[in-house]
Amino acid sequence: MIRRARNPYASLLLVFVGVIIALATSAVVVAPRGTEAPAADSSATSDIPSDTPETTAAPATTTSPTTSSFPTTTSSFPTTTSSFPTTTGPANEPVEATPTHVPAANANVVPTRVRIVSIGVDAPMIDLHKNADNTLEVPQDIRVSGWYTGRSVPGELGPSVVVGHVDSAAQGAGVFYRLRELEVGDLVTIERSDGSTAECRVTDSELVLKDEFPTEKVYGSVEGSKLRLITCGGTFDGSARSYLGNVIVYADHIVTTEMVVPRSWDLHT
Repeated sequence: MIRRARNPYASLLLVFVGVIIALATSAVVVAPRGTEAPAADSSATSDIPSDTPETTAAPATTTSPTTSSFPTTTSSFPTTTSSFPTTTGPANEPVEATPTHVPAANANVVPTRVRIVSIGVDAPMIDLHKNADNTLEVPQDIRVSGWYTGRSVPGELGPSVVVGHVDSAAQGAGVFYRLRELEVGDLVTIERSDGSTAECRVTDSELVLKDEFPTEKVYGSVEGSKLRLITCGGTFDGSARSYLGNVIVYADHIVTTEMVVPRSWDLHT
């Protein structure tokens, strides 16, 4: 029997291979205890603090605000019923109102006369106020016009209102008898107490029923300086002895001419 000699290198090779296999089998990476892998969806809970359970975050609501969140308009704005004079005054009294107005730069300046060349008007002007019963005063003389002091002075910012009679059975034609004849472009001149004159140009006119009087359009806030001329018109109600409508003329202020006071030395030249 022939006995083969053992190869010492083969035994070493087997030992080496076994060691390699053992090391490969035991080389497993284990995450430290207490460390979590990042979530697949980074938008899920990455912003939630670690000490706050995710279930405590309440879902967002989209409920509509209730009516109690907004103030009611009735308490925010004053009513107009107590601000406007009524139409129960004299038969040919224009409809009246009282929104806010801008006073003249000089509080002592008032209109004193109205001139309208195109319809032959050249009449003095008086101040008009509201009566205790909320109606508007009217001139006793139908040949005299009146400026409502609850509005701006003609030529100053805001709406200015000048009224006048159309006629009277006892006194005949009034100061504004021909007011309905005014046309766009006609000039209206208002003389003022400081010697200046406010020139205005007619832009529009209309005949309206007194029950449908455009209060806001006539007396409401405006840009610049405006003039309104008002008288009675339309159908005459014989039983009530009054007109059923109002003639309203709208005009824009174009220029105010100041009174020129001559210097003392100019009087001797």
